[in-house]
Amino acid sequence: MAGIYLHIPFCQKKCLYCDFYSVVSGSQIIGFTKAIQIEARKRSYELSGKKIDTIYFGGGTPSMLYHKYIGEILQTLRDAYDIALDAEITMECNPGDVSQMDIARLINYGVNRFSIGAQSFQPKLLKTLGRRHNAEETKELFGYLRSEGITNISLDLIYSIPGEDLDLLRRDLDHILHLNPEHISAYDLIYEQGTPFYEMREKGTLIEISEELSVQMAHKVREVLSLGGYEQYEISNYAKPGYRSRHNSSYWQGLPYIGLGPSAHSYQDSWRSWNASSLNDYNSQLLHNAGFLTRNYERISPEMAYEEYLLTRLRTKEGISLSEMEAKGFPIPQKKIEESIAEGLLEQIGNRFALTEKGLDYADRVIFNLVNG
Repeated sequence: MAGIYLHIPFCQKKCLYCDFYSVVSGSQIIGFTKAIQIEARKRSYELSGKKIDTIYFGGGTPSMLYHKYIGEILQTLRDAYDIALDAEITMECNPGDVSQMDIARLINYGVNRFSIGAQSFQPKLLKTLGRRHNAEETKELFGYLRSEGITNISLDLIYSIPGEDLDLLRRDLDHILHLNPEHISAYDLIYEQGTPFYEMREKGTLIEISEELSVQMAHKVREVLSLGGYEQYEISNYAKPGYRSRHNSSYWQGLPYIGLGPSAHSYQDSWRSWNASSLNDYNSQLLHNAGFLTRNYERISPEMAYEEYLLTRLRTKEGISLSEMEAKGFPIPQKKIEESIAEGLLEQIGNRFALTEKGLDYADRVIFNLVNG
């Protein structure tokens, strides 16, 4: 199995915390739609012989694309790749775009999973994040999707937002539980270098909440969603039984995938590649340079593969399989594993070891110790 990720680099407004590549304009959408189809056709050989199990429209804001363009892109993928009949096809959407989304047509094209960037339901927190939607638009879009028969919806939540407290977080969680989505991605706010949030924090115009409160919030998210019937199958992801994100899970399982669009990353056969973060260069090269697209490549060394294996697998509920490590020829840091078990950070169940509840709070430290064991 393999996956395809499509980076749709358009936004009406750049959120203050976001470090994903995007442009605040829609003027190049038509050219981009043609360019990404050219890239898809030219790179189909990379996944020759592999069944495509997941397709993911991310960004940026994919819901800015007119439904016709989503349909054209999906048809190109079906023509060029071996797409599984039951492939998971996800489209990220911003609640503020509800009035321009033709859900029925998107479903007809094959989109069967929607990921809504809710982030919060509190006007104060949405304003802090620089979001362009409100809570009512999130509820409206959710209800619209349900009325069209969509039974696989994911909601994004961000917590540890400046000015947030446990009461506001609990209100957000109550809103989510009331909507009752199949999947929830809950992210602890990160200040990525180069974002306005990072610069504001450095200048002191934005005050980061304390680490203690951030940990308390992570506990509250785990507690409330668990009681609500959601399984935490990865550090930041929760799902009802049978609704884990197949696309995201493929990343953590090390399955091959290609990324189409500017800034998109690809991985397979010990190689990583990525497209330049420039829509102008992307469109120019594919539309006016005989379809030749410049990409960056990186060979994944055995040391890097070992580190990434620990980093990705240990994020998941299942953790790491010792027999799989042996089969891959990876060294087993037995002493470091035993030390982490003694500290209550890891637990061993049969041939596997995984993070404990306490370990989830110190995941980065645990992984660092294992990698350097």
